[in-house]
Amino acid sequence: MKALHLKVPAYSQFYIDARREQVSYFANPWHFHDELEITFVLKSEGTKFIGDHISEFKPGEIILLGSRLPHYWRNHNSYYQQPLTGAAEAIIIRFNQDYAGTEFLKIPPMKPVFDLLNNARRGIHIRKPHRDLQQKLIGFLTLDESQKTIALTDILLSIATQKSYDYLCSIGYAHQYKSNDIEKIDAVYNYVLNNFKADLSLDDIALRCNMNTAAFCRYFKRKTGKTFVDFMNEIRLGNAAKLLLKGDLTVAQVAFESGFNNPSYFNRLFKRLKGLTPTHYQSQYLHTK
Repeated sequence: MKALHLKVPAYSQFYIDARREQVSYFANPWHFHDELEITFVLKSEGTKFIGDHISEFKPGEIILLGSRLPHYWRNHNSYYQQPLTGAAEAIIIRFNQDYAGTEFLKIPPMKPVFDLLNNARRGIHIRKPHRDLQQKLIGFLTLDESQKTIALTDILLSIATQKSYDYLCSIGYAHQYKSNDIEKIDAVYNYVLNNFKADLSLDDIALRCNMNTAAFCRYFKRKTGKTFVDFMNEIRLGNAAKLLLKGDLTVAQVAFESGFNNPSYFNRLFKRLKGLTPTHYQSQYLHTK
């Protein structure tokens, strides 16, 4: 299903759009927007779809979404069957990456926030958010525009420095990679992202980095925390999940379009890493429309 491109009304005027949403259920469809977004769920439960990620949400959850990352908050069916005013509630802050000016995040002290916002393209889930962070988000709505700029920086810096968060989307879905100022890893990421459908040879990749295969494998694992094969599978499965959500290809076609020449292996790997078969994964999403 194609994601709807939403526009933020106040974006062009203030750079930061903040509101407290109190509704019977969250009604936005599968959508994206140019602005980044912080969502703090105050009330209601359901299933969140963030790129190729699917999981339950509940009160207290805080999510940071990058620019143009498709997402959808779907309440449980009971919310639609017997709508109750105010049953679903969230604080939503949308902002442009240059909310404080084009040069602000480029100064050295702001590098943690700069990196955080770039990595938010994969979606970030805050683990067990501190009460202090929750109170900052609640109080954010009472601030004037100048105060919001300072407060948003404080919130983002808190998230970035505590580093108590997990990524939601696979690298393959978000087409995002983290450079860490390492040109060799950057080159590998870019090459794989652009050629993952092909039958890539580990020897060829190592050669591109002017390393032998064994040395490259050790280097890649040390710098990324995962093996090259795991990284490759993550890229391919991210693309596969994206194709499955579109719903216009068979599972076998999705496998081939994602670089898997063996559909049976694709099915086993998808279930092992995603927790669902490709068919169940697709069905779970399509049944929420």
